[in-house]
Amino acid sequence: MKNHKTTLIIGLQALLIVVLFWMLIFYGKDEYETYQTTQKEEIDGLNRVSEKEGVNIVSLSSAVQKNSGISTAKVSETSFKGEVKSFGNVVSIDALIEAKAHYLSLKTEIDNGRAASDQNLKQYQRLKTLNMDDKNVSDLAVQEALATINADKAKMTSNALQIKNLQSSMQLQWGAVLAQLILNDKLPPHVAGLLNRNHALVQVSLPFSTATPKANSTINITPLNESLSPIKAIYISAAAQTDSHGFGKTFYYSAPAEQLRIGMRVNVEATSSAQNANGIIIPSSAVVWYAGKPWAYFKQSVNKNGQDLFVRKPISADTEVDSGWFNQGLNNESEVVVNGAQLLLSEEFKSLIKNENED
Repeated sequence: MKNHKTTLIIGLQALLIVVLFWMLIFYGKDEYETYQTTQKEEIDGLNRVSEKEGVNIVSLSSAVQKNSGISTAKVSETSFKGEVKSFGNVVSIDALIEAKAHYLSLKTEIDNGRAASDQNLKQYQRLKTLNMDDKNVSDLAVQEALATINADKAKMTSNALQIKNLQSSMQLQWGAVLAQLILNDKLPPHVAGLLNRNHALVQVSLPFSTATPKANSTINITPLNESLSPIKAIYISAAAQTDSHGFGKTFYYSAPAEQLRIGMRVNVEATSSAQNANGIIIPSSAVVWYAGKPWAYFKQSVNKNGQDLFVRKPISADTEVDSGWFNQGLNNESEVVVNGAQLLLSEEFKSLIKNENED
């Protein structure tokens, strides 16, 4: 009886061991498959970046894309005639004001010199007549009167030359239109108002693709980081200097000075003068910056291993719209990476660093 119980206990123990073994296999299968997949991905990761015709191509399986949060979206062709968004700054015109004061001083000296010269000329003629009339006045007196006249002419010539040089200098620094502030008192209100501070001079940067604004055309500006109503600025002329904080071509605009201060940065919104253009909009989330330039990753074909291929292409950041950047010259049926572009950039250059180390 005792042997029978022992055999039964041993049999139950063996059965329990078999059951536990199969449970371990059953529940460990998912972990094992996950481990295998991870191992495979690590092996695949060694060759995720390849090169074709000098272009780096990143290859990723659907599983890797899903786990990494990489997603794409198709872009459609759109017609755009839009706002050009840019920046500007309020510039000081102290140099123009000082030049205006200098000009007025020189002009006053010329006017006074001309009046004095007229009197001196009459005096010289009188003395010369007396000298010719039996030397009633000495030759020295006549010579001194003539020297005074010549001095007056030299002084007026010098002042006139200074005015000419002043005008040339201001034209080089500010352009022909603003240089007229020095010489001309009859100017449009938005230009003349710069001298009495009723208007502020704003230097605006616009993309190189933007046409030169038309006379008296307007843009809207708002001080940076301020929620004020747009301020209308009127075009004056092309700027002679570039904006060290901006890009592209620079132009001068005049705007009411009430909300503006010298040195203030402003947002700029200008309507494009070009005709409607066809292109695509690259979403803001798709843009990555490398070497100071904007790029985006585009999905290409699928390789023989069933992996998607991604290629980094340069894009234009000249024309900003609410949802991203308007671009021309790209396939209007392109599929762009909208999430995870930075991961692709890291993967691409991680491979390059690895290859350099192996060399």
